[in-house]
Amino acid sequence: MKNSKNNPPIDKMPIIRIAPVCNGKIYVIPHSSEHREHGYMDIPMVESVEHVSTKSDKTACKIKEKYRLHIQTDASPRFCVQHRSGNAIAYLYVLPLKQEDEIHFHGGEFISADDITNHPKQYTSDLQLESELLGMAAELWNDFYL
Repeated sequence: MKNSKNNPPIDKMPIIRIAPVCNGKIYVIPHSSEHREHGYMDIPMVESVEHVSTKSDKTACKIKEKYRLHIQTDASPRFCVQHRSGNAIAYLYVLPLKQEDEIHFHGGEFISADDITNHPKQYTSDLQLESELLGMAAELWNDFYL
């Protein structure tokens, strides 16, 4: 279904994914939205956008701002990689946190990349695809503050 005559169907719209990381771990929550596989764990900030251009960093910051009641950090999302997510292009960002208590979503928890590898059926296919890169970013989380 199209949003309007000029916009692509929602399943083909670009997706911005923002993964909070801290102390070598990735923050995940249970999901049941239209982008994510129902009943699986995934990163908390995932939004379809009509288009992504050179302003994707600004768009990621606006998405983070939508969740300001859940996140207590001034850090900005940092772009990591672009990849395919079904029929759409996903832009993966990392949100480096200084302390784990800077984020609070219902049912949220910090996990290691190994948790995703060892128990893949608990996590979305996107998170499984991103786990190695997110694991490296999580291990280097303090470098984001230099």
